[in-house]
Amino acid sequence: MKSIEQRIRLGLIITLLATFTILGVLAHYGVKQLSRDFVLTRLQHDSDSLVKALSLSSDQQWLIEPEYIPAIYQRVQSGHYFQVITQEQQLRSRSLWDRTPAVTPLARGQTKIHIEDSGEERWLIWQQRIELHETLVTLWIAEDIAPLERQWQRLTVLLSATMLIALLLLVALQRYLLRRSFAQLTDLQQAIKQLKQGEISAITATVPTEIKPLTNEINHLLERLEQRTSRSRTAMGNLAHELKRHLQQLYLFSSNLPGHLTLEYRQTLEQISRLIERELKRARIAGDSHPGRRFNPNDDLPYLMDIMKKIYPQIELVTEIEAIGELPFDRDDMLELIGNLVDNACKFGLSNARFSLALVKPNLVLNVSNDSADIATLSQATWLDRGVRTDETTAGHGLGLSICKMIVASYQGEISIEIEPGDAEARIQVSVSMPLF
Repeated sequence: MKSIEQRIRLGLIITLLATFTILGVLAHYGVKQLSRDFVLTRLQHDSDSLVKALSLSSDQQWLIEPEYIPAIYQRVQSGHYFQVITQEQQLRSRSLWDRTPAVTPLARGQTKIHIEDSGEERWLIWQQRIELHETLVTLWIAEDIAPLERQWQRLTVLLSATMLIALLLLVALQRYLLRRSFAQLTDLQQAIKQLKQGEISAITATVPTEIKPLTNEINHLLERLEQRTSRSRTAMGNLAHELKRHLQQLYLFSSNLPGHLTLEYRQTLEQISRLIERELKRARIAGDSHPGRRFNPNDDLPYLMDIMKKIYPQIELVTEIEAIGELPFDRDDMLELIGNLVDNACKFGLSNARFSLALVKPNLVLNVSNDSADIATLSQATWLDRGVRTDETTAGHGLGLSICKMIVASYQGEISIEIEPGDAEARIQVSVSMPLF
């Protein structure tokens, strides 16, 4: 799809070309017609002078009195010519010299106007047949319009060049105005970038009136997204609290069960209780949802790691977090990603787990590892699939790593799993690499 600037420029060029072409044709035709009308008017005036100059001599011969004829007709090949033709005589201007142009016979009172080429000259001819002193006389008057046509051609070239320059100037002016107008969108672009990096929670940049509805819709969408996420987390917390209350009642009911069922029943309740406690603690870790809020490892991760240590006191959790400040990742996404990774490492670890976060430009690199039972018999390729559980004996639904995979993919990152098998246990390491924006 072409850019808006290209489409506007193309539309302007087509419109200007059409307009200039029409104006050029009209100007050329108008000047040409005006010039010819002017020449014809002059020829008619000269014909009147010629009629006035005609007189009959005593021997009934037609004479032309020179004082009534413009001097230009006396100069040879001056470009102005006339002929007076009767049945017995043919009088010609001295400018014709030895040329005798053909004269079309006309009826009485008939007038004819036409153009005729004569060597290097191009004559505009005005011809009329009149009755003078009871004698039919044909007046033939011509003027060379070749110089005028050359002027028309030069004017056409000059007009075309002027229009071309005007077209280029208008296109350049339009380009400048468009670039200047689109430059106002730079503030919007910067605001969206800040929104993406979590520096702001809504677009407040000053934008043109035409763009204002778009920014309003974006802000409305962000507000609805934040409300929806907050409602979901609140609902999850409320559900966990309600389940916790009912679990306490089930614990009381278990005391009335037969002895061989009590142990199994209580183990199941404890597993459910641990899941509920975990979700409640995760909700507390995430806090209020702020879409686009930037992730700061040094501020956001210590509390998460403390929670994990309390959930899994039997696991020695070692963390290595570089002091790297804010990162251009969504805080909620990163807490969910790291929380799932560390939770899995602690859940399936035998005695220890390790988490590290470092900036290896241009990527952010996370490493989570633990010591685990030898599970090399399970295909690594399936671990990141939704619903696959590496340990069927431990509570869970097999969603943790698949969620991590989706989060990493949304940032164009990569996630991989490596195993160092041993005799009785294996070392499992999950590595995540995400490019910095």
